[in-house]
Amino acid sequence: MSSQFSVYTVLLFSIILLLLLIGFVYVYLFIGKKQRLMSHVKISETQMRARLKFRERMAKPIIKAAEYAGPTGIKYPFFSDKEKDERLIVSAGNPMDLRLESFYGLRFVLGLSALLFTILYVFLGLPFGLMMMVLLPLGGFFGPNIWLWLKARERQEQISATMPDFLDTVSVTLQAGVSLDGALRQVTKQLSGPLSEEIDRFSREIELGVPRRTAYENLLNRNYSKELKMLVTSLIQGSSLGVPVSQTFKIQADDLRAMRGFKAKEKAAKASPQITLVTTFFVAPAVFFLIIGMLILNVIYNPSAFGLDSFF
Repeated sequence: MSSQFSVYTVLLFSIILLLLLIGFVYVYLFIGKKQRLMSHVKISETQMRARLKFRERMAKPIIKAAEYAGPTGIKYPFFSDKEKDERLIVSAGNPMDLRLESFYGLRFVLGLSALLFTILYVFLGLPFGLMMMVLLPLGGFFGPNIWLWLKARERQEQISATMPDFLDTVSVTLQAGVSLDGALRQVTKQLSGPLSEEIDRFSREIELGVPRRTAYENLLNRNYSKELKMLVTSLIQGSSLGVPVSQTFKIQADDLRAMRGFKAKEKAAKASPQITLVTTFFVAPAVFFLIIGMLILNVIYNPSAFGLDSFF
């Protein structure tokens, strides 16, 4: 009876922890979205540089180990699509100078480190050893994929968010009599961010003799931002039909601003129902199970408090 009760207790607490984890992860993602939408909350450049330097110092030995384990990691991708991962790395802007080989090395290093940690964890006899031995290595191995997907999505959202201001600046520069290539080079020097990096790379390809249409295709292959695709499509059509480029940029900027406003309202309308669903189906059941479980344990191990001495 006691062994079965222990199994049920472990299972109950596992379900509670899993539900709480899902709920808190979703709330964390929601808070991240909310912070990106609140454009008035800004961090100074000094603080940003300090954070980046700290992250670089912390990640440097891990990246070195990943580069060393890269040849081994890429031989054993384990349920991963190399072409898809490579496109995702490019869309994320090669964070921490990662390439495909070093990315697979990072997965290998984190997965192996998590496995060694769980072996020590089980050897010490700590609770939930079997569950930790399964979840931690899987999290260490597939966690970089989730992190890379989030970085790519964040970068593409930054490109979409900065597109209207970029287009307005380019449009004003074009109206001053500067050529398109000159305006793009000038604006990328003044502005910063992933959009400026992509346009600067596009300008360098044009300078090296790459056909303009091919450079446009390369720009689209590196990014999946809808706003950027709309801009490139408008430029191609405008050049084919003879529409002035400055007018194309101005119209595109106005359309993107209107679209961004509609998207912000849509996200704000969807936020409250999503949080309600997460609270109802994950957080509330976890708290309910926790309270009922503690009550059952109290009844079994302290029956005198409830006047149930004759039953136990």
